[in-house]
Amino acid sequence: MTTAFPYLGTGPDAIESLPHTRISCWVHCLRDALYATGLRETARALAQPVDFVVERTAEGELLTLYGGLDAGYHHPRFQRGVSAHWETSPHQEEQALDLVHRELARGHAVPVSPDLRGMRHSEFYRVPYAGYPHTFLVHEAGPRTSLAADRNTRASSGFTDNRGTVPTDELRRGMAGAPVLVWDAGQPEAEWADELHRLLECSVRRMTEPDLPEAGLAGLLALPGVLEELEPHPGRARLLQMRVAGPLQRQVAGDRLLLARVLAEDTTARERGPRTAAAAAECAELTRASCDALVDLARAVFLLSRSWSAETLRMCGRRAERVHELDARAAGRMADLAGSLR
Repeated sequence: MTTAFPYLGTGPDAIESLPHTRISCWVHCLRDALYATGLRETARALAQPVDFVVERTAEGELLTLYGGLDAGYHHPRFQRGVSAHWETSPHQEEQALDLVHRELARGHAVPVSPDLRGMRHSEFYRVPYAGYPHTFLVHEAGPRTSLAADRNTRASSGFTDNRGTVPTDELRRGMAGAPVLVWDAGQPEAEWADELHRLLECSVRRMTEPDLPEAGLAGLLALPGVLEELEPHPGRARLLQMRVAGPLQRQVAGDRLLLARVLAEDTTARERGPRTAAAAAECAELTRASCDALVDLARAVFLLSRSWSAETLRMCGRRAERVHELDARAAGRMADLAGSLR
């Protein structure tokens, strides 16, 4: 058993100025694993079309909110030669770590989404399943102890800098029938300008022509009604915090932060001339402003969870309208920028 984490550097959360608190946990894991292999353009690789979706259960209950990166969760598509897909571990406990061992043998850390209710290091230990998985990185799976990097741990876990050990028997039980993210980093199959064009074009389509009634720009306008319908729910506070405020700040705002960073620092647009460069700069500014507005909205929703009132609900509505306004303007400029990149 080694003491150092073989697949992480000394400061994974400083990578490309994208703190882990602003991106989805599974993307955080993939980003850190990719960077440790030597990939130095993870922002370009992982950037996704912006989106907004209210996800419900089959019974119509609010499940979560998500943005672009999680819109393609089951079949994600990336850039710069990065590919990934989810595979299910064997349900038999004796073989539950077979996939993990196989991926570790390939020489990189393994993002996993186990059942955390029996894992004592986790914030979700003995917590009822919330309806969507949490992901952490496995770095080594030894006979008795495994190395893990997890950003959601209990204070008593003994983790330092989000890294620590977990009993392998707990990991094995949690991984029975659980997903493993299998990833590769190869050579890019397209020019970056073509990949950026696809990102922008898809962003415009998702926001202005969504497949669901509570998605895209229409979903943002519907969000105040989604909040209002939670008022009589007995678990309202937890729902607002875990299924609305948290996802708004990470998944939805984080997606915009990632794309805004790519647009602000990209050289491709500048090489196309001053008009294209100006369009890219405006897209970046609007997308970053949308990210900030979403964080403000998340804070208002958290306040609503602590003390429900009509005034706070109206404040949430005003902030949702602000995000809608910024995203509508950004979609228009993205359409212009996509046209200039053809």
